[in-house]
Amino acid sequence: MAVIQYVKRQEKSTLLLLGISEGEDSARYTVSAALYESLGSPDRGESLSEGEMAEIIYADEEYRAKKKALSLLALADNNEYNLRQKLLRYGIRREIAEAVVGEMVGRGYVDEIRQLERLVLREANEALHGKRKILARLVAKGYSPSDVKSVILKLSELGEVDFIRNRGRLIEHRLGDGADEEEVKKLLYKYGY
Repeated sequence: MAVIQYVKRQEKSTLLLLGISEGEDSARYTVSAALYESLGSPDRGESLSEGEMAEIIYADEEYRAKKKALSLLALADNNEYNLRQKLLRYGIRREIAEAVVGEMVGRGYVDEIRQLERLVLREANEALHGKRKILARLVAKGYSPSDVKSVILKLSELGEVDFIRNRGRLIEHRLGDGADEEEVKKLLYKYGY
């Protein structure tokens, strides 16, 4: 049977920290004040039913998943797929991971098109990769093939990526002026042209 050991209210926050013991074990859970009130605002020493405990555990896991997602997004851009995978590896249940990723996308914290624009520009203009290599690399990172293709097209039309000019830069940089046709073909194939 689960018993409330303590309830700590965090100043200027709508979150509460609940200390709950179940037999010999005890744990801390972070829940919203609204959830706590919906449970009848149990005090120290009061028992919780299995259903109430399940709600608390779910709310705590959701809180931890959001906190972890925000932490991951603060460190680096993540697309939906990668963020979901990282949350799953962290031990978050799939249904909660899906919901949290959806919330992060809805809030604009995950913007795959913006990420793709930056990645395509780097791959094309700095690494001098061609369309095929860019597509393969970004799809392997979890981006949609249609999104990658549309960003490549958009950036090409805007003149921010010029694959013909980049191909010339690649040949000049890697082979110089005296390269034979076979070497050029191999190089262009390797770089996705």
